[in-house]
Amino acid sequence: MGTKCGRWNPTAEQVKVLTDLFRSGLRTPTTDQIQKISSQLSFYGNIESKNVFYWFQNHKARERQKRRRKVLVDESINDEDMRIQLDNISSNKHFPEISTNHETDERVIETLQLFPLNSLSEYAETEKLRLFTEEYMRENMTFSCSIGAEMDHPTLDLRLSFFS
Repeated sequence: MGTKCGRWNPTAEQVKVLTDLFRSGLRTPTTDQIQKISSQLSFYGNIESKNVFYWFQNHKARERQKRRRKVLVDESINDEDMRIQLDNISSNKHFPEISTNHETDERVIETLQLFPLNSLSEYAETEKLRLFTEEYMRENMTFSCSIGAEMDHPTLDLRLSFFS
């Protein structure tokens, strides 16, 4: 069998020692620490200092990825919990405007229009006139105020709009 070159393939003992060091809190070993670790691990098989260095780099990166995945999973679980809670809240006892079709057990939700999406052309003519009148009055309303008959003051003109 010939000698293998290329990729480092750690032995089980080397992986165990590296993992134990990582779990004990060693995250970024110094150059001296890397030298000592690699010389100790050479007892279990072929290893270079760069192998130790890259093993710690890769292990930190994988740990970060696992944490990120866990956060994403936890967030999706929380989102699902929120959906379940909202579904539970959306029952008839909380919102009487939600009716249930008992024949098909299908909920029918009535949506109230908070902000009208209709254009002015869709309003009835009387509604158009009322809106126009209100807007005109708002823009052009003038209040006259005289301060007593004995004083000769000009009429005070107060406009509701900010632009004259």
